[in-house]
Amino acid sequence: MTAAAVPQPGSLDDPWLDQLSKAIWSKPAFSMVPIDVAEVPRGHYSGPPLDEHGPRVVFFGIPSDYGTAFLLHLIEKRVNLVAAVCSTRWQRTHPKADLIARIAGYLGRPVEVTADANAAAFVRSLRAYAPDIVVMASFDQILTAQTLAVPTGGWLNVHPSLLPRHRGPEPIYWTIVNGDHEAGITVHQTVPRIDAGAIMAQRRIEVYDEDTAGTLTKRLVAQGLGALDETLARLGDGPADPVEPRLEQGSYEPPVRQTELDWDQPFERIERLVRAGDPDQPPFFTYRGQRRYVYAVRRVTPDAVNTEGLKRSYGTSLSNARMSLQRLSRGARPAAPLAWAGGPADEMLAVVRDAVVAVRWRPVGHTHAFRPLAGQQFP
Repeated sequence: MTAAAVPQPGSLDDPWLDQLSKAIWSKPAFSMVPIDVAEVPRGHYSGPPLDEHGPRVVFFGIPSDYGTAFLLHLIEKRVNLVAAVCSTRWQRTHPKADLIARIAGYLGRPVEVTADANAAAFVRSLRAYAPDIVVMASFDQILTAQTLAVPTGGWLNVHPSLLPRHRGPEPIYWTIVNGDHEAGITVHQTVPRIDAGAIMAQRRIEVYDEDTAGTLTKRLVAQGLGALDETLARLGDGPADPVEPRLEQGSYEPPVRQTELDWDQPFERIERLVRAGDPDQPPFFTYRGQRRYVYAVRRVTPDAVNTEGLKRSYGTSLSNARMSLQRLSRGARPAAPLAWAGGPADEMLAVVRDAVVAVRWRPVGHTHAFRPLAGQQFP
């Protein structure tokens, strides 16, 4: 099935912010790890002024495609953004200037930077902003009841799943791995228990057969912008009527660590792991003592190997491919990838439980996945 077009955001009426927004939304897939942006704006914010009288909003986030898109949307809607809060925890593996802080500073809004959002000193600072609402979109710290009690109108989290299904830090990964046919994004009240607060708004979309975590994230963010607008409008009209989730009917999945592929699995399972890991957490296999990170797999059938077109593409030496196919036809045990003579340098052949597959790999995966911090949570 061909993916539907993703709605594009509106104009922010400022050259630098519009350029940044365009750069993010022109990507075919969104990442949950921080954006590496080196450009510093040389001028001053020239767009329309933000609201100075509406509900006082503080934004919490890390500068991923996901988090940055929601911050830019709040600016486009001219909300009364009184401060932005950045985490330093992710900088252990990404020692770069924080784009969230840079955007807020460009707007002339205060920035708070914290490694522990539950520390007494930080809570005092947050309380000084007198926030009515906190909006959180991809933040890597778990918050206590004391911190969550600061905003008078509620603390909102934008979580990319159909809560209460896929509670936890990486719901999009598990949505694809589990073969869900439907995905969603939820704006919910934040409580001390992870992703367990009352639901304010929710959007549903179909999961396409070709979706990766990155393409699905982009489509979910596009839907989540409207869900956030709906929630802020409801809160602006007075007390909302959220829906309490039935947690016993949902699920919780833990953080994803680096995943080594087990070739003794069906092709469908391996293919889902690969799509779920693209782009942030690709699975790997070990070849000659080195890890190779997989970003695509496809079936190779006996008929395909014998076609003249494949011979022209991969050369005339197909002995390794034929050997693998013969082993599979004899009921051989699954085998790790081996070199495909005459094939691309980044492609190898593997025998899985029910197929021979061509495996495309890269020498490195995302560095964010190498050294996760204790208690680190995304999004």
